[in-house]
Order: sequence, then structure tokens, then C-alpha cells
Amino acid sequence: MLCKFNLINWINLKTADRIEMASLTVEALKQHQNDDIPKSRKLSTAHRDGSDGIGPSISGPSLRRYSRLEPRPSVQYGASGRRMSQVSRTSISGTSLGAKLVIPVKIQNTYRLEPQQTEKFNAESVQKMMTGVLSSYLDGEVYDQKLCAKHSQELSDVIKKRVKELGFPRYKLVCNVMIGQNSNQGLHYSSRCLWNKETDNYAEATYSKGSLFAVATMFATYFE
Repeated sequence: MLCKFNLINWINLKTADRIEMASLTVEALKQHQNDDIPKSRKLSTAHRDGSDGIGPSISGPSLRRYSRLEPRPSVQYGASGRRMSQVSRTSISGTSLGAKLVIPVKIQNTYRLEPQQTEKFNAESVQKMMTGVLSSYLDGEVYDQKLCAKHSQELSDVIKKRVKELGFPRYKLVCNVMIGQNSNQGLHYSSRCLWNKETDNYAEATYSKGSLFAVATMFATYFE
């Protein structure tokens, strides 16, 4: 009878161990499944104003967590939908972008090798102009070596400026004015040039009165 009782106790003990092991296996399986599931984002317990609340806030896996820092200022947009900058932009030169930029215009080459008929150097009109300039500047003057040297330079600049005002584009101008003493002597004045006779030309004017004389020559060469 003693042996039978020990056998029954041993069987009951084994049965209890198997039940306990089975329960441990089920709990281990559930724990393993819970480990495989990704943990969701921890719910924040901080409110927007920075104070701690009892329950969780509305932050979750799909919602952004409110920051404890001060909220960022709102961005203002203009009528066109573009973001309005708080700093005024400036160009490289320091002027505002609102100012109009002056862009120099580069004219393309015309590849013309000769002037138009209305743009050719007119020797007759230039000669009349030079004669009038010499008369207006030298009338009543007395020959003086130093004074006449100064007059020669001034008259040369005045004549060249007047010729430019007549309008002969793309012409290079060279003006020479010579003033000398008038002693009833003979004088020959000549010049020689190498140029294109179809486009280039010259004009000459003389003045003689009292104790001095003057010769003005204007050379005009077309710039191709």
C-alpha cells in the first residue's frame, strides 16, 4: 500500500510539473510574439504649454509631438504665394533689386567697307567752316611767336570739334593749323597721303591779313 501511494503521488507530481511547464511555454510564446511587434512611439505626457498632464496628449505614432520650446513665428506669404523675406535683398552693387538695372547694348558689326552717300566727308562744307573759324579768331591779331603757337593748338581743336558736329560717322580726323608772319614772302605748302580715294578726303582753308597768315588742313580717313 505504501508503494502504491508513492506511485500515485509521483504521477500527480509529474502531471503538475507538465501543466506548469506548459503554462510557462505559453507565456514564453506570447512574450516572443510581443517582442516581434514594433513598439509604437511613446505617447508624450507634455502639453503644448510645457506643463505635465495626467493623461497622454494627442501625440501618437501618426501625430507630431508638441515641443516644449516656444512655437515658431508664422511665415507670412504675399499675394503671389511667395514667402516674404524679412531681410531686404540687395544686388552686388548694393542697390535694391527693385531698381532698374542699366544693361549696356552692344551693337553688332555691320561689316560695311564704305560709307553711305550721305555720310561721306564733304570737303566743300568743311572748307567754308574752317575759313569762318580762322577769320573769327585771327581777325585783328598781331603776329607774336608765343601767342601764335597757342592759337595754332586752340584753332586745331576748335576746327576738329566743328567737323564732328557736321556728322561724318566712322571718320578719323586729323587737323593741322600753321600760323606764320606775313612779310610779303612766297610760301608753298604741300602734303602727301596714302589712302582710299573713294572714301578718304581732305579740306584746306587759308587766312592772310595784317602781319600774319594761317593755313588749316583737315584730313579725314574712313575707318572700315
